[in-house]
Amino acid sequence: MEERMQGISYGKEEAPPEKKGRKNIKKHIKKQFVLLFLFLFFSSSMLLFLRLPCFTVQEITINGLDKVSAEEILYITGLQGGMNIWRISVPKIRERASTISRIAEVHVEKILPGKIEISIVEKCSLAMIPFHGSYLELASDGYIIDICDQYLGELPLISGLSWGKMDVGTNITDRARGEIVEEFLEAMVACPALPLAEINVSDTEQIIVYTWEGMEAWLGNKNDLMEKLEVLQQLHQFFLLEENYLQKGYFDLRVAETPVFIPLSD
Repeated sequence: MEERMQGISYGKEEAPPEKKGRKNIKKHIKKQFVLLFLFLFFSSSMLLFLRLPCFTVQEITINGLDKVSAEEILYITGLQGGMNIWRISVPKIRERASTISRIAEVHVEKILPGKIEISIVEKCSLAMIPFHGSYLELASDGYIIDICDQYLGELPLISGLSWGKMDVGTNITDRARGEIVEEFLEAMVACPALPLAEINVSDTEQIIVYTWEGMEAWLGNKNDLMEKLEVLQQLHQFFLLEENYLQKGYFDLRVAETPVFIPLSD
């Protein structure tokens, strides 16, 4: 009796492990195909959406321009109407525009669906360097940002430089004198009212400056330069008054605390 009962099975028989494993693999593969199909479907849909005509660039606005032209910005960035706005890289546009020597800051914004807005901050010229019959414009950071043929007498001249190789987009290659000039530029940014018409740096130990009225001042070396320039400004304001007649001579400001006027005999 016991032997017969051993051959009797109750309920559903379990599939062999090999068959069960193959079934699980098929389910897994089917699931992967479904996921792949959904991915391809949504990717294709997204690509078609991003390529809709409404996302082509219809308008490019450039704000803040003065010396730099819009054509120069468009040329160097490669921007043009009809481009797909999603294919435009904001960091690349910013990087390319920043290579223009006169540009200080660039802000680029995409305005969907089809507008690009660029805001430019240009560098200001603070001084001029006579150079082979032309004039190089210096910005506050000490870099040459442009070259022009005429001097209109609006900015101080930098004289006494050993020319060397100077070009737009570079700083003064004569670094001993260039560093002195850069300190003057910082001073002019901090105090725009400084009446400097010419800065002569031919002797780095005896810097000489001239005001627009012809006042001459010897500053010595670049030590305490800001203090010396503050004293020069005070003296300039004093002698601008009509009752204060300025004799022929120069101011010795090598020691800022004890300025001395040295008259010149005829």
